[in-house]
Amino acid sequence: MKFITILLTVFVLESCGNTKAATNLQNNKEAKQTETLSGKYMISSFIDNTELPENIHLNFDATTNRVSGFAGCNNFSTSYSTEGNTIKFGTFMSTKMMCKRFMDVEQNLLKTLEKATSFSVENNVLTLKNGKEDLVFAAKNTTSKIAQGDDYSITYSSSTRGSFLKIEIKNDSIISQKQRGSAPETRKFSTKETTDIFNKVAILNLEELENLEPPSSAHQFDGAAAASLTITKNGKTYSTKTFDAGKPNAKIEDLINTIFSLNEKQ
Repeated sequence: MKFITILLTVFVLESCGNTKAATNLQNNKEAKQTETLSGKYMISSFIDNTELPENIHLNFDATTNRVSGFAGCNNFSTSYSTEGNTIKFGTFMSTKMMCKRFMDVEQNLLKTLEKATSFSVENNVLTLKNGKEDLVFAAKNTTSKIAQGDDYSITYSSSTRGSFLKIEIKNDSIISQKQRGSAPETRKFSTKETTDIFNKVAILNLEELENLEPPSSAHQFDGAAAASLTITKNGKTYSTKTFDAGKPNAKIEDLINTIFSLNEKQ
């Protein structure tokens, strides 16, 4: 009888141990899942909306805890924080363009994102939730990011009669020339810097660069520095209109700020 009692005790203890191990495994899985919340997610649907504009997305930067995206007419961004599988967004800031379509979708999306309190990621599909209510579904974009094997370059230039700056990025290097006729300086990127610049370019619609309207045109009248941005990918070139240095269109502002940040490390 004592032998049977001992066997039952061992069985119960082993079962509890297996249950605890399974629980720990699930917790570890969820913790790992939180770490994968980064990169670009294409929104496929969100509550109370069926017809969505093209390229509506969220782009999470885990290094800065910032999320940016396109809501149908305007670009937006804010901070975010996660703990386990909970999430909290900051106050959303967006550009101020007016569009004939999808303004209501855009406003609804931002309001919906503000309600999100938790998330899950399964099979590269992000679900934002409020309690048990699913708010937003978005699929991880694994194809739009520029691959490191692509042949691409980014060139920013600005000049007046008395000033000159040219910054060129080719794959994993940045080349800077700060005066006409001066020798350019070259620096290799770190892996993180390369990934960062890839992500900034990946969220742009290169085809629309030439149609982006500059917010000001002082360079045409009062001698302000005139600037331009050109991106070449796999032999095809995309260029912006000339704009005032320091005042780019909002859709390329984040990329240009990143270029300046990388150039300051020269």
